[in-house]
Amino acid sequence: MARGGGPFQFSLGCCYAPTRRIDDQIGTEWPASGRAHLTMSSVPGSARVPSPRRGRIPLSAEPGDCVAPERLSNRSACLTSKTSRTSAGGSERPAPATSCGGEAGETGAGGGSVRITLFAFSGASFLVSLDRAIFAPLLPALARDLGTTVGGAGLAVTAYVLPYGLCQLFYGPLGDRLGRIAVVRWCFVVFALGTGLSALATNLPALILLRAATGAAAAAVIPLALAFIGDAVPYERRQGSIATLMGTTSLGGALSTAVGGLLGALISWRAVFGLYGVISLVTAALLFRLPAARPVVPGVASGQAYGAVLRLRRAQLLYLLVALEGAVVLGAFTYLGAYFEETYGLGYLAIGLILACYGGGTLLASRLFTRLGSRLGEADRVLVGGILLAGGYLALLPLQVWQLAPLPLLGMGIGFALFHSTLQTRATELVPTARGTAVAVFAFALFVGGSIGTAGFGWLATAHGYDPLLLVAGLGMLGVAGLARGSWSR
Repeated sequence: MARGGGPFQFSLGCCYAPTRRIDDQIGTEWPASGRAHLTMSSVPGSARVPSPRRGRIPLSAEPGDCVAPERLSNRSACLTSKTSRTSAGGSERPAPATSCGGEAGETGAGGGSVRITLFAFSGASFLVSLDRAIFAPLLPALARDLGTTVGGAGLAVTAYVLPYGLCQLFYGPLGDRLGRIAVVRWCFVVFALGTGLSALATNLPALILLRAATGAAAAAVIPLALAFIGDAVPYERRQGSIATLMGTTSLGGALSTAVGGLLGALISWRAVFGLYGVISLVTAALLFRLPAARPVVPGVASGQAYGAVLRLRRAQLLYLLVALEGAVVLGAFTYLGAYFEETYGLGYLAIGLILACYGGGTLLASRLFTRLGSRLGEADRVLVGGILLAGGYLALLPLQVWQLAPLPLLGMGIGFALFHSTLQTRATELVPTARGTAVAVFAFALFVGGSIGTAGFGWLATAHGYDPLLLVAGLGMLGVAGLARGSWSR
């Protein structure tokens, strides 16, 4: 449904089906003539978006400029370009990827600034992912030093995981209001200090408290990194950037057990905490060197933002899909290390290197997205990705030698990049003015699904063994892929 007039051309619902509250959008692309792309987001509580009238938008506005709310009946609008604008010399130059939910000085910055920011976020995400399981092999030594049982020492792991999952819901709206980088860099300081000070813990309660603070701070990193990508990278190139972030995150998670076991054999668990804290402080220092302005359009109140997100039917379906994905993929993946140990008698290092092929596959897929994007639509990506994930689990069943295991893991990593990054990319566009909130709910749904799946597959492995686990995971992922493909809006 389009409306033309003057030097601007408008179309309703530029991304998906139009809605009438906080996610109302009006927009077009820059054609060769250099006409503007307008994205309008209404403030909560407005009944509908009014028809644009000539003269409301200043004709001198440039891409990335924001129009004063009073010029648009208390609604804020940003002029953005999805493609390019023709310069005076006739050549095309990239236009900024500013979003109404974005941050001044970030999304409007040059490509070099965005690349540096994405590099810093990737490093921080890698460390956060590595931190989740790096200390699992160290639990026996930790229990001996602190005079407790391995089960008691395991409470320090629980103390990290629970705040990590719950606090994501808090950081989403906070990032919308204060800015992604501003929130992440201070949280990463707390993460680094909590990790480093854990080396000095003399009793279990102190360690539990420090790990809880560390997990709560770590929760800000990945959701707000995704929100920043949504602000800074145009939609047509966004999935490649998200897949790269996912690759470093998956690599960190896959290597965590091997790194923990290797370092634990060479140095004490206290030295591991101390070294890890120093590396995290260096990353925090890099984050503080990045420009971090407040959002161009401040975020709305948390309750309004969550209401605007959760009212959307497409958001409800997306969160259901990612929760099911988390239950099947993350839940079953948790036990692959134990599967390789029991089936093939492998050590931590060998297991970690095999599981690292999963992260390597994700990174490989991120390099191929430029070509894949023109050949596979989003619906096909979730289908192909789901089939690769399912096939990886099923392919492990008949293996007789562990040396062939990296191949299914590599395919699973590619499948995860296709499936999960497609869902993540869609999550970044649910409500652009509350992007951090939308991504935080997405991450929380994945966490809840993964937690339920971990418990369920843990029971299955204990009661029936690992072959039924792999079979249920493979068939379950085929079902999730079919549901995603059948319900995907094109």
